[in-house]
Amino acid sequence: MTTERPFIFYSLPKSRTTQQIIGGRKIEKAWENVCSFITNCTDTNPELPTKISLTAYSAFQGDPNPEIADKIIQETKRLFDNGDTNPVSWAYPSGIPDKQTKTEWNIEQRDIQKAIDYLVKGQPWPRFTFGPVELLVIYNFKLIDPITKIELPNQEEKSSLMIWLSRNCVCSADLYFPFEEANDNFNKTVQNLTPFLPFKLEEKYFRLGKLNKSKTQYSFTKLKS
Repeated sequence: MTTERPFIFYSLPKSRTTQQIIGGRKIEKAWENVCSFITNCTDTNPELPTKISLTAYSAFQGDPNPEIADKIIQETKRLFDNGDTNPVSWAYPSGIPDKQTKTEWNIEQRDIQKAIDYLVKGQPWPRFTFGPVELLVIYNFKLIDPITKIELPNQEEKSSLMIWLSRNCVCSADLYFPFEEANDNFNKTVQNLTPFLPFKLEEKYFRLGKLNKSKTQYSFTKLKS
């Protein structure tokens, strides 16, 4: 799907894929802030993510106390079945699998609170190069003004929020605002949304998106206030 109308887009640059969730040193606080945003500013709710996956990592080469990571994997398997275990990477060009593994689980929507409770209970999680456990939660949604409770009109694209809950909770947002310029209505909408955002809004990452003349891809330009 392509959006015919110009729109204002918020997204981090490729050189910086995530940003800190407010309260992200505590999983329960980070999750509370995410839920507040989803509840007040979107057309979905926290119990209905698009995707939920849980990953547990074995210790990386040189990580101390690798047996702790192995114990965490076994405990996670006890709660969420055996999952799917694969090497984290393969050596190039030999194709030999790395010794480090990751075990992944696809979590059903009905079990999201079970997964959250597991991560909260396990705090503070030990420090490893990867993990040791990480919950990915993805939401796709349309934006709602939290003051008027009305869906922003003319949203031809859905916005998204990807959340990683672990030792340090981070997120990546792609937000589509159905405005053709940074006018008063846009500024008011951003002002209403900002107190509910689970991350610090960095206005320098707003861009105006338009289809090119051949309507094959978008071009993005810096937003003019």
